[in-house]
Amino acid sequence: MNSGLTLFLFTTLSLLAGCAPHSPIDAKKMGSSDKESSITNKNFSTQLTDKDIFGNETTLAVSEEDIQAALEGEEFRVPLNSPVILVQSGSRAPEAIMQQEMGRYYTVATFSGIPDRQKRSTCKKDKSKEESQDVSAAENMNWMQALRYVAAKGHQKAIIVYQDTLQTGKYDAVTKNVVWSDYKNEKLANSASLRYLIRFTLVNVATGEWATWSPVNYEYKILPSLSAKKDDLQTFTEQQVAQFKQRTYASMVKDLVSRYQ
Repeated sequence: MNSGLTLFLFTTLSLLAGCAPHSPIDAKKMGSSDKESSITNKNFSTQLTDKDIFGNETTLAVSEEDIQAALEGEEFRVPLNSPVILVQSGSRAPEAIMQQEMGRYYTVATFSGIPDRQKRSTCKKDKSKEESQDVSAAENMNWMQALRYVAAKGHQKAIIVYQDTLQTGKYDAVTKNVVWSDYKNEKLANSASLRYLIRFTLVNVATGEWATWSPVNYEYKILPSLSAKKDDLQTFTEQQVAQFKQRTYASMVKDLVSRYQ
């Protein structure tokens, strides 16, 4: 076989592999064979955005009639012991402390809170299918819609997503205010404070109706350590952060359950 014929066969097989026909259901699936190359993209964010959670509702042209119709809907409820999916934004799984607290009131399953930013490759030579593929890709871009489908398959009643930020604050003697910044596992001074910011979003799996709630910020003053050793100070800081999270999660979850049960 000469080199020209070999090159022709290789090119033909490559084109056939890249432009193989797909069934309609295949077109709607984000294939497991897709490469997760986008994860290495420097612009990739591991946090869920409002678009991930609410879809395109934040950019729709909403009329007054739409608002009034929404007001007529039933109040959002998640009865005690309901099976729910718990998601922490930016984490493969919610923290164990939060799972334990939620488990006191609900039957909890977990799901990754890191959005899938995969970009499907399309065969540019098949122009007739580009439009349908674009529609399919747009459908899969709705993270919450896909998660509702997963929850429905598992017979879960609701999805609870929480977005949390732990911050440390230092008193500014000039402005006489506490200046807050995100906590990055640094050693905390005795004069520092901690606060936890959380937003919960609850979604009804059957209807897609949702509710959001942000509890009052919980603040905590760092207690002074009696040890001067660096390792002891770091361990002491970690213990105080863990204790603060435990108390905060317990209070927040209790309030959430009381509000929506």
